[in-house]
Amino acid sequence: MADPHGHAHGQGKGQGHHHHHHGLDGDRAIGWAVAVNLALTVAQIVGGLIADSTALIADGIHNLSDALALVLAFGARRLARRAATPEWSFGWGRAEIVAAFVNYLALIAISVWLAIEALGRLADPPQVAGGLVMALAGFALLVDLATAALVWRQAKDSVNIRAAFLHNLADAGVSVAVIIGGALIWAFGWNLADPILTLAISAVILWHVVQQVGPVFRMLMLAAPPGSDPEAVLAALRGLEGVAGAHHLHLWQIDEKRAAASVHLVVPGADYLSVTRAAKALLARDFGIDHATIEVEPPDACADAAQDAAAQDHHGHGH
Repeated sequence: MADPHGHAHGQGKGQGHHHHHHGLDGDRAIGWAVAVNLALTVAQIVGGLIADSTALIADGIHNLSDALALVLAFGARRLARRAATPEWSFGWGRAEIVAAFVNYLALIAISVWLAIEALGRLADPPQVAGGLVMALAGFALLVDLATAALVWRQAKDSVNIRAAFLHNLADAGVSVAVIIGGALIWAFGWNLADPILTLAISAVILWHVVQQVGPVFRMLMLAAPPGSDPEAVLAALRGLEGVAGAHHLHLWQIDEKRAAASVHLVVPGADYLSVTRAAKALLARDFGIDHATIEVEPPDACADAAQDAAAQDHHGHGH
């Protein structure tokens, strides 16, 4: 990956300053979080098999998904620091988006599998060792909170690490539920608590995925940044001095921090340069778009400019 050079490369990029300060500390924190979560996963899955508790195995698998999320996050962070090259002209920032999306797809598969397992057990709930379940879920709760604390600072700066961080918080809640379930089984012998809890855990995982996957999917599909208004962008560009029309607008996100645009401007005069500068300044200042590609054309080169303005505006917004 970006191993020996990634840190130095990152300094040349827009978000390099952040990486320069927190990159190595963040990597160390994520490394510890991965190690602790993997150890916990083994303990919970083995404990779940011994105690015959699908809820404990479910919690263990959810923890494994956290560990994998953090591994993805770690690798993607390193990749995202690689400098742009002529061949990879946008750099590797989108590696984090791909990692987050893969992670969400894995979570959907896991939660569906857990729900199927739990439904099978509802009809005939097995005897569950409630004390062991409580002890391991208590240990899991401590690990979840420790992991969340380790990656909290990085979560503020990365969609990818935020996904992992949210899984940890969800896990902490799930562990509390498993402790309560273990207590019910231990005190009252209510073995149905185990499959019911497993279904609840599955629902929690799916709910988190549904909440988080939308923005990631938008970035992968090159949709306009959330909250952006393509009509307002076109109207602002058409209002610039020397601009007779604007069409063929495309807005998209390069990664979580960078938005981009490409647009055609119809300019009757000869002062193309000042119009282009003004358009780029407007996009950066009013819409947070720092990466703009602007094609300027005279009215006679665009015979159907008026038609374009209507038809292509509509076409451009779909992108």
